[in-house]
Amino acid sequence: MSFHSLSLEYASEGSSNYIPWKDMMEVVLEDNELKEFIDNDISKPPISDTKDMAEWRKCVEKARRIILEGV
Repeated sequence: MSFHSLSLEYASEGSSNYIPWKDMMEVVLEDNELKEFIDNDISKPPISDTKDMAEWRKCVEKARRIILEGV
């Protein structure tokens, strides 16, 4: 998976640019196939399913990183 990043001009500046920031975050998350993590409650897979658990964890951490980079 490649990472499509967020340019600094869209970083959150509080409530003054929340709507453009939110829209940009949705686009970046969608480009990275992670938008479902903010639109839905993606359940954690069973611990016994190590492959799915690893993929789920990777996606969650990637989504967090994208969001934190945009704050």
